[in-house]
Amino acid sequence: MKKKTIALAIIPLMFASIAAVAAPKAKLPLVLYKDAGATDLPYAASGYMGNTKALNVDDACRVKPHSGSTCMQVTFSARDWAGVVWQSPADDWGDKAGGYNLTGAHKLTFWARGKRGREHVEFKFGLLGSKAHFRDSGSGDLQATLTSGWKQYTINLAGKNLKDIKTGFVFVVSGSPQTFYLDDIRYQ
Repeated sequence: MKKKTIALAIIPLMFASIAAVAAPKAKLPLVLYKDAGATDLPYAASGYMGNTKALNVDDACRVKPHSGSTCMQVTFSARDWAGVVWQSPADDWGDKAGGYNLTGAHKLTFWARGKRGREHVEFKFGLLGSKAHFRDSGSGDLQATLTSGWKQYTINLAGKNLKDIKTGFVFVVSGSPQTFYLDDIRYQ
């Protein structure tokens, strides 16, 4: 009889811990970057990967921002690859609970431009898969060849499971040195 009593006592604790890790519902639109210095952003651009020594990200660049007073300037100076992941919580690769419930968002939009044009960049969200203890519930990506003028890019979220998105935005550069700019990243 004691074994059944103990087992029944554990079941409510299991459901309580599952509820405790449910991602909070995000209010839309959810801004990931608008201007440098914002302190209330839901995701941190903290997950550097690849050849990070060849990657420089200036989140307070004043060279022709799309809107506001700043944009992000990304400079990559090698021929392999590197990238940055916007994480929740910061510096987490799936070991901690976090993320946001983005259900109701229809698209992830951002503005980008290349320094010269023809820069190739991969953009995505939902990087953490089945190997992570706390993973993204959905993912999406977009390959883009940038122009020298600002252009809005969209990742369509139709049909995506957005209950728990821990990695809200990602860019990956590869193959050749390049400079590009990002601004106004948001879920809508």
